[in-house]
Amino acid sequence: MTDDKLTALTRRKLLSGLGAVGVASAGAGLGTTAFFNDREGFEGNTLSAGAFELRMDWQQSYYTGLPGQDPDDHTTWAPVNAYPDLDGDDRQDPIYARYQLTEDPTLLGLPANADPEAIEAAYRGQFASFEGTDGSGNHEFVGPVIDLDDVKPGDRGEITISKHVFDNPGYLWLNAGGVEAQIGALNDPKREALKEIHGDLPDADLVAAAEAEEQLAKEIEATLWYDDDCDNFLDEGSDTCIQFVVDNTDSMGSTAPFSGDLKDDLLIDAIETYIGRLDTADGAESADGDTAPFSVGLTNWTTVADTVLLPTSDVSDIVGVDGGNYADSTGLQTIDYQSLDAGTDIPVAIEAGADALAECPEADSRIMVLITNGINVETSDFLAAASDNLRQNGGEIDRFLIVGFGPEEDDADTLAQIATLPGDHKFMHVTDADIDQAINGPADPSTDPVTSVAEEIGFTADGEQVIFEGSLYDLLGPQDGIAGGYPLDADRNREGRQCYPNSDTRCIALEWHLPYEVGNEIQGDSIVFDLEFYAEQCRHNDGSDNPFELDGDADPQTPA
Repeated sequence: MTDDKLTALTRRKLLSGLGAVGVASAGAGLGTTAFFNDREGFEGNTLSAGAFELRMDWQQSYYTGLPGQDPDDHTTWAPVNAYPDLDGDDRQDPIYARYQLTEDPTLLGLPANADPEAIEAAYRGQFASFEGTDGSGNHEFVGPVIDLDDVKPGDRGEITISKHVFDNPGYLWLNAGGVEAQIGALNDPKREALKEIHGDLPDADLVAAAEAEEQLAKEIEATLWYDDDCDNFLDEGSDTCIQFVVDNTDSMGSTAPFSGDLKDDLLIDAIETYIGRLDTADGAESADGDTAPFSVGLTNWTTVADTVLLPTSDVSDIVGVDGGNYADSTGLQTIDYQSLDAGTDIPVAIEAGADALAECPEADSRIMVLITNGINVETSDFLAAASDNLRQNGGEIDRFLIVGFGPEEDDADTLAQIATLPGDHKFMHVTDADIDQAINGPADPSTDPVTSVAEEIGFTADGEQVIFEGSLYDLLGPQDGIAGGYPLDADRNREGRQCYPNSDTRCIALEWHLPYEVGNEIQGDSIVFDLEFYAEQCRHNDGSDNPFELDGDADPQTPA
């Protein structure tokens, strides 16, 4: 599909030509539209299978002030709709990871001996496909996603949309278009309220003035953000517990290829660099020996685990003392001595790290940074242990950062599967050749720098980023909002716009609120608009091609 064809699609054409672009909103509501762009595989408005694909799932909830609902706790709000939702209860069905379906294909109705192709199709079938109007795989498509035609003062709503890019990494764009504000029928209270605003006008002129004003959209407060952990809440940063869980086998004491330094010494340097950043708030203050609001602990592991430090903000305790051997050393200095026996049992490591994080206050964000150069367990065992210990399953961990410190290719592939679990979990692959650069910076400053281990840990521990906060009217506009195309960025902590990885799970969320103070002037009003996504392969593209670019002077937004 050419750029001209994309930008020529009006909202009316979208509504009448669903087969071309997926699905758009209908009636009084807000819907989602997904565009696809595969420069090589998009033929005749049909996406070639296996070339490039964007799918989604979501959960929407609504607060109306009923008994038992807490305006600050989305989990108490009434579910409105979700995808997938086969039983029709408006709550999202369980979404199974690939490893779960590999172990038990019957979870999604497949035979127990289902082949890998059938399992992959079933996995993708859990998400809404926008290639046609009927979804795909196991689920029919439902919509519109959000209905805003009966909003009362005090009402709130929230939707979290999970985006899944398949087959190749992709650039994503977000857009709001097709805005249609409808004015409710005039009754005496509404008429009087409008006259106070616009003057003593005839009914027809009052309606025309109200339509031009779009008061409902101006009164609704909206926040749009990157919901990195896909939990439906805006995490603005909080006290954070970080438990380092470090492979303590002999191979971690081997030599890095370029500097000749030992890998464990380099790792200690990397973590001490990060601790220094916490101590000085990234250079914003003098070192005071305190990492608050961050606490840091350490667990060493092989097939057994030894938690040498529970999370603390005392820098001296974290850095520790080198006593010349493992037993007499403390803190990070224990990493320098490989005294634990046997191989690398990653489920044991995760369990021990989770137990340490359980000591942190309930309100703290809990992050496990697991560092290893190889494992000897099956992928499914690794992912099952990680999933079971996530907070959403009753565990103690909110987020994983897995650092592969020079692993073999097969082990790196296994560790990278952490990104397939729900939430913002990351895998950092540090090859043997890059270990020195990941600690000390690139040997040649003119080359693209290798992200340091300290930086990656910092990225993982940051709060979530707001894309927009203001009125719904401004959100839907081109100046401060997303109309005209907003380029989504997979990792805002890195320089430049980053692609969304293949088979990764990332979320954005929108929350809105109509304040109690709003008067009768918005009585019966409604608003309809399309929330549109566009995906383009990163390969052979630089992400600058904006399919939603507006005519005229209005410029699309740049990432915050």
